[in-house]
Amino acid sequence: MSASIALALLLYKRTGSAEWVGLALLIAFAVPGLFSLVSGVLSDRLDRRRLLIASDLSGALCFAGMALVHAPGLLLGLAFVAAAVSAPFLPASGAMVPALASADDLTWANSRVAAARTLGMLLGPAVAAGLVAVSSTSLVFVANAASFVFSAALIATLRGRFRPAAQEDGTPSGALEGIRIIAREPALRALVLGFICFDIGAGFALPGEVPIAREFGTGSTGYSALIVAWAVGGLLGARAAQTLYEGRDEPPVLIASAAALSLGFGAMAVAPAFALVLVGFALSGAGATVAGVGEDLLLQRRAADDVRGRVYAARIAAIYFSLSLPLAFAGLLVDAWGPRVVYGIAAGFALLAALALGALFVSPRLGEQPER
Repeated sequence: MSASIALALLLYKRTGSAEWVGLALLIAFAVPGLFSLVSGVLSDRLDRRRLLIASDLSGALCFAGMALVHAPGLLLGLAFVAAAVSAPFLPASGAMVPALASADDLTWANSRVAAARTLGMLLGPAVAAGLVAVSSTSLVFVANAASFVFSAALIATLRGRFRPAAQEDGTPSGALEGIRIIAREPALRALVLGFICFDIGAGFALPGEVPIAREFGTGSTGYSALIVAWAVGGLLGARAAQTLYEGRDEPPVLIASAAALSLGFGAMAVAPAFALVLVGFALSGAGATVAGVGEDLLLQRRAADDVRGRVYAARIAAIYFSLSLPLAFAGLLVDAWGPRVVYGIAAGFALLAALALGALFVSPRLGEQPER
């Protein structure tokens, strides 16, 4: 996140063109989605810990290189490679959590991962902005490279069995296997359909953050407050998720969290005061985090170890493309109708997510043997 901000600032400074910034954002969203299915195959074939380390170190090299080059084309080229080599991280890391935590500790483990991810999303942009203010964007790239090396060093300390289970005879081994499993398995199908609606709503909401802060006359201070409110809600949601999911089936909590997201977006659409917008952001952040923990639990419990990486990869591809679709024109809607209308649309999609997730109630129970 911090490197993406630094790259956007640097490209705009050197070219004066928003098109270069748009290309940088397109790389950040589209490239991981394009490479996710291949990444899923790698995470189901290779030692997942070693794959994570290789991904981190390769990314570190790319960001270190970005600190040394000046041509916009070279910067974008390195950003493309960095996004490609980082693509295996999410499917491999999600798939290996059950190797680090027992079945009874999965809720605790995923809640802690969600809290760390939310904290990183809060601190990353703040650190990037601070480094740019006191030094240069090159220092942000160096710091990002160092964080990748530090991540690799931490992962190297993990102990356990991280090579995926051997595939059974006759199990398809192609990159599209994750999509096929999701399409055939009722619980996974309902989950991914619900989260596609969830992500489309989030994609509509993103371009409205700066305009709604401006509408209330709060400017950059208000925008920063919105980010903090979302992160605080996310941290509280990660804390609550452990209690909410412990000893319960996931569907009711997932549906309630999608409804909370819809309520949060709806509050932003009708808020008479900026304070209520902040409450809406916090509620949406909490709902999104609680839903994310439940999604991870369902994927980890319903997908067998030898295909879990590809199931995760298919879901990640859906995330990136579901976010990218509304981002292509949501900004135009904000300009034409204002941010409140767009937040109302986002609330509608979050409500559709809750309805789609209702199909989980008629899916086979989680304790049953996953389909292949």
